[in-house]
Amino acid sequence: MTHAWKQLQRAFVEDHRTLTQGYLRLLRLLDEGEFAKAAVEARRLDELAGPHIAFEEAFLYPKVGESRGEDYTGKLYAEHAQILDALIELRGLDADSDLSNEAAQSLKQRLQHGLDHAATCGTLLSHLKALPPDQQDQALHQLLDFRMRGTAWSQLDGYKMH
Repeated sequence: MTHAWKQLQRAFVEDHRTLTQGYLRLLRLLDEGEFAKAAVEARRLDELAGPHIAFEEAFLYPKVGESRGEDYTGKLYAEHAQILDALIELRGLDADSDLSNEAAQSLKQRLQHGLDHAATCGTLLSHLKALPPDQQDQALHQLLDFRMRGTAWSQLDGYKMH
């Protein structure tokens, strides 16, 4: 295994752990009616997730699409949009927010989809393991570049209309 592969794998898994923990915190905060705290967590997750989402959409999903097709990757992009919609909705909550049971259930369902997506998407890293070492190095540098830019998910191209 190359050094770049090990670093890429570690960074990717770390990102997915961060996302999973964030979705779980949001679910707990919604259950507890802690809407102001949920808004803070949603803003934090939007900022933390941006570089990873940018990497997936710019580098990983096109590689996955080569073997699994556009229908499969189209679903991945659509799941990102649904999850981000939930985060944006959550960002607007405050301590006085009065969520209907239906609205809370919708948010929780989309966050659960986020958990499921993170678990499924984590397995897609195997598509990068098969790449030649120079392309693995390129993937690592792209992920690190996205991290350095630090663009929030809601500010990525294609999502700015949110």
